[in-house]
Amino acid sequence: MKKKLHAQIASLPDRENVVYEIYLDKDQVAEISNEPDAGMSIEIFNCPNGRSWSFEFDEFNFLIEQAKNNLSA
Repeated sequence: MKKKLHAQIASLPDRENVVYEIYLDKDQVAEISNEPDAGMSIEIFNCPNGRSWSFEFDEFNFLIEQAKNNLSA
């Protein structure tokens, strides 16, 4: 069964604004934020199995664009 990327908006105690989290099944791939004085940034997490992440470009790009739209001030 093919794994699917999905995202959610989360409110974290160490952030002033909400963040956009990207997951591949249960594993978090990235976190996108738009903090005051820092602007839009993305943190990419290590793949838990020690290999590299692999997913379709268009699917990942779609989620990046969704984050941009949802987090832009």
